[in-house]
Amino acid sequence: MDNQRDWVDALDVYSQYFNAHCVAGGSERKAAIVRLTLMKDIEGIQDYQISASFFPFRDPEDFLVANDVMVSKTVMAGLKRRSRKKEEEIMKSFRDEIDAILPQLNAEAVIYWDRPLLDARWG
Repeated sequence: MDNQRDWVDALDVYSQYFNAHCVAGGSERKAAIVRLTLMKDIEGIQDYQISASFFPFRDPEDFLVANDVMVSKTVMAGLKRRSRKKEEEIMKSFRDEIDAILPQLNAEAVIYWDRPLLDARWG
């Protein structure tokens, strides 16, 4: 059986931009967007995924995220429906979970959680 799943829908439950630092592909990335995303497959099974995408951020108007420098992780899988209780549970450890997967990019990758660029968006 193939482990590849066909995703048909995605909802960003939470997303927020932060000052950050990461060097990738010879380019310094100075900001990141972090997300908690609810993914739904063709059979209606849902997973929660966390992710962080880094981008250059040269000025306050530069929020173009290319997703070429990104890490992600499934934190909860196999749900039949969206659960606000489970979302609250995930958010309790969200920052620690993101920090734990950042070394996949490189040892210097960091998100400055105390320096948000925009307010959080909830979906």
